[in-house]
Amino acid sequence: MPAQSPPSPEFEAASIKPSTPGSIGGGLSLSPARLRFVNVSLKFCVQIAWNVKDFQVSAGPGWTDTDRYDIEAVAANPFHGDEYRQMLKALLADRFGLATHRETKDKPGYALVAGRSGPKLPPSTDDPDIMFSRTPSGDTALNATGASLNQLADALSSVLAATVVNQTGIEGRFDVSLQFTPDPAGQPLATKSGAPAPPPDPNAEPGSSVFDALQNKLGLKLEARKVPVEVIVIDRADRPSAN
Repeated sequence: MPAQSPPSPEFEAASIKPSTPGSIGGGLSLSPARLRFVNVSLKFCVQIAWNVKDFQVSAGPGWTDTDRYDIEAVAANPFHGDEYRQMLKALLADRFGLATHRETKDKPGYALVAGRSGPKLPPSTDDPDIMFSRTPSGDTALNATGASLNQLADALSSVLAATVVNQTGIEGRFDVSLQFTPDPAGQPLATKSGAPAPPPDPNAEPGSSVFDALQNKLGLKLEARKVPVEVIVIDRADRPSAN
């Protein structure tokens, strides 16, 4: 008789309620055995469950991007690694009737490649970490330690809201830092201490774009081209019933 697979992990208890109308801000907080969303959409929950960015979630009813919920879920034991993502998928399927499938589509994006003069990448001397912060002048600072260029490309995709694929062919881990003027439509960042970012200095001189900063500081460049993008397609979703 073939061995049975262990059951998929699920939350022990969960509460889903509509957010208070007019609520501002929100997001996800995670503790060893508890997951808490405040004022989030179902599409945001899908991003977290499948570990993708907002532009990688498509289709679904319009309310999946507009209705806001407060969700609290508790596990019987502390999470192991990304186990909470599997548990969240099960919760969304149970309470929202969520059904999805994956597709890979060619979409406009960027290829990260070496510049004409060659890369300028300091080898890593520190533990892996990638962090964004906002400078007093309003520029974005990206500081990465022990990062591969695949991880740098992934961080840049958050900056550009488009897929960035590492096509440098360069292996290894590096300590790199960049400072550039953010897209005005970009999301506000936090300072290194985690405090809200200060407003941009209206008298500050504009800095380099992320494209110029990459080439001048790291000897890398971004080339616009069609790249394969994995997309989570929402096939079905229902508003959740009351608790």
